[in-house]
Amino acid sequence: MLSCRRLPFVLSALLLGGCAHVGMDSPSAAGTQAFERAAQQDSMRSECDWRVRYAPVAPADASVAQLQAVATARLAALQLAPAWSLDMSGSEAQTFTDSSEDRAGLQLLLSIVLPAMERYPAGVFARTGLRHVVLVKNLSVEGQRRLAMPAPEIDSVVYADNLLAAMCPSGMELRVHHEYYHFIEYRLFNDFYYRDPAWLALNPPAAVYGQGGATAYGKGFQNLGHPQPGLVSLYAAYGPEEDKAEVFGWMMTPAYAPRLQQWTAFDPALLAKRQALMEVLATLAGSY
Repeated sequence: MLSCRRLPFVLSALLLGGCAHVGMDSPSAAGTQAFERAAQQDSMRSECDWRVRYAPVAPADASVAQLQAVATARLAALQLAPAWSLDMSGSEAQTFTDSSEDRAGLQLLLSIVLPAMERYPAGVFARTGLRHVVLVKNLSVEGQRRLAMPAPEIDSVVYADNLLAAMCPSGMELRVHHEYYHFIEYRLFNDFYYRDPAWLALNPPAAVYGQGGATAYGKGFQNLGHPQPGLVSLYAAYGPEEDKAEVFGWMMTPAYAPRLQQWTAFDPALLAKRQALMEVLATLAGSY
């Protein structure tokens, strides 16, 4: 029987299973205003199934050290290692302390990130050169607050608690996969912004991309699903690199995959894009 922790890619059940669980209560935030601001700025709130929750990875009273030990063990099974700080030019983040707020924040972050990484077939991380998962709080990139980012220069992906308790849990999982796909794309083409002619050819004739994903930040942007033929989401329209990462994220996240599959039934361009990324992942997994 397939489990929610590791589902074979070749089966559609990877994406459609009920792998979310009733989880912990939302931890307290630093302040009511900051919490509400984070909730309002969550781009996934309009497309969120708020019934979806993720199981805690440890008892509610677990210390940060105990939570880090859980993460280390589970990532080691994937041949990955955690990192608890970030030192990269243009990026800033804080490490988790053993405060009650940080314990709750790290528990929530791990409850989403760990099962998301465990969904991948064996061998994918090694074949893409991913070695570390950086787990921090209050991440910003060039002054923009982020929940996640790829960091291939340090063989890493970075995931953060930026008042995550205010946000859509499954939306965070979608970001886990989205940012890992940016990492994959960089390793395949040595370029985050490669204009893949094979991908561009899958678009409907009138398709036009925007000026890149960074231009969506700070505008109260809502990432609505399937706004037009060929696009899984509104954010996918910002560039071909975001288009790929969005299809991948929706494909890999159980709370979103059924909608993607439904749309592909009457959207041949989106179906072709989903199939193309399934082939990329299958190739990385060494399944043929």
